[in-house]
Amino acid sequence: MPRFAIAASAITRAALAGAAITLAVSSPARAEYPDRTIQIVVPYTPAGTVDLLARALGPRLTAAWGQPVVILNRPGAGGSVGAEQVAKSAPDGYTLLLSTNSPLTTNLALYQNLGYDTLRDFDPVILAGENSLVLAANPALPVKNLKELIALAKTAPGKLNAATSGNGSTGHLALASLNKQAGIAITHVPYRGGLPSLMGAIAGEVPLVFSDIVPAMPQVSAGKLTALGLTGLRRAHIAPGIPTFDEQGLKGFSITAWIGAVAPKGTPSDIVHKLNGEIGHALKDPEFADQITKIGIDPLGGTPEEFSAFLVKEIPRWKQLAQDAEIKVEGEH
Repeated sequence: MPRFAIAASAITRAALAGAAITLAVSSPARAEYPDRTIQIVVPYTPAGTVDLLARALGPRLTAAWGQPVVILNRPGAGGSVGAEQVAKSAPDGYTLLLSTNSPLTTNLALYQNLGYDTLRDFDPVILAGENSLVLAANPALPVKNLKELIALAKTAPGKLNAATSGNGSTGHLALASLNKQAGIAITHVPYRGGLPSLMGAIAGEVPLVFSDIVPAMPQVSAGKLTALGLTGLRRAHIAPGIPTFDEQGLKGFSITAWIGAVAPKGTPSDIVHKLNGEIGHALKDPEFADQITKIGIDPLGGTPEEFSAFLVKEIPRWKQLAQDAEIKVEGEH
């Protein structure tokens, strides 16, 4: 080989080695995730089902990774306020949204000026579970079941009111679907969160409320509310004595709230899968599964890819349900 070729080859090797050293110095390896506090944003008031799930999940993640997990309640606009906050957060795995379907599906049809789009702005992490709602009445209302409520509502169209956790919430959709399927006209009264709506019914501000089953059950047991029926097709594990709407004559009635975790779009895939794996591990643990079943959640699970495909199907389904029920809350966000 010519002498100049050997020299050129040596120079090239030296240049490549120098470039590699420079790259290593200028681009340090990413610290192993997680190395600091993780925030789980719950877009609802405290003590609701999603909040209870988040607070049960937090210690599991802390025990697994040795980092604090903080739960932040950011209610408003049917969950959209908290969802928008997460959508605009850094895509680093340290801010997650744990939410029902409302801000991720129905709100896309209900609000014209959302600050986010589900498929554009989030990376799905895991579909955690689902739960039914319970329709409950203040004891002063002279009804003991759904059939009696429907009969009463038909005698006084528009005069009965029902509280929900907010415009566009699953409870709102359940009420609109009840009105349409039963041929009645119960007026919707949106509150700012599930617990305030429940307290409103107990205080007699409204005679009816669609509520997460867990915070409602102690009030039912104490005689402060009367449970009239469940919105899912199956009876709840923690309240087997409450019949479903389907059982009481509204055949096929099924409005349930699923709960999922998403991260800001662009979160590294390895972090998304690490979150999925640890949350999924908790959901499969019999002790944890029993714990959340007692708060009204049927544990689910699956991969981020499966949750992504699920969202692609769910968004148009819930949009259609909202349109069929003629729910309109445009301009409120």
